[in-house]
Amino acid sequence: MMSRLSTFQWVSIVFLAVTVLTGCPRVLYLDYHPSASITGSGPVRVDTFTYAGHPTGLMKQKEVESGDYDPERLFLSQDIGEFFADALRKELTSGGYEARPDSIRAVSGTIEQFFLDYVGGQEQRFQIQTLFQVSREGGPAFTTSCRSERQQTKDWMKSGSLIEHGVRDCIEAFVKEAQAAGAL
Repeated sequence: MMSRLSTFQWVSIVFLAVTVLTGCPRVLYLDYHPSASITGSGPVRVDTFTYAGHPTGLMKQKEVESGDYDPERLFLSQDIGEFFADALRKELTSGGYEARPDSIRAVSGTIEQFFLDYVGGQEQRFQIQTLFQVSREGGPAFTTSCRSERQQTKDWMKSGSLIEHGVRDCIEAFVKEAQAAGAL
């Protein structure tokens, strides 16, 4: 004869089943390190970057987009827009620009895609697409976008490195275009 389970035992079993079937969320702590491949000079202000990529849930500004088949939810420890703006600021100052909150030249934008997915059983891919705007008091705004895609062997321990390299590629492409247009 089957023994009856208590309410607590049933709740525990259901919680365990939901956790196993839906995957556990992970929080990724990224400490972006500039590459110093950017060179330039002059004051610049890095303003807000909006993350428009993943519009679900209360943590939407921290949640990394992923494929439909990825059972695991990945969150950054800070808002993705803040992380990106900080990475841009670090790259610019490392390259010789002076980050000043009172600068008449300001960079802002929208992160349209911040996507980490698994490809097949052995690879993971990161994609970023960002729209940049450089505004200058008394002058026309410069707008450009970048898209970067990076892929590596599947290793969730190295997801941060994959993301950092994709972000760096995007920032470097933006700086080259902005410098060529005389915006930076």
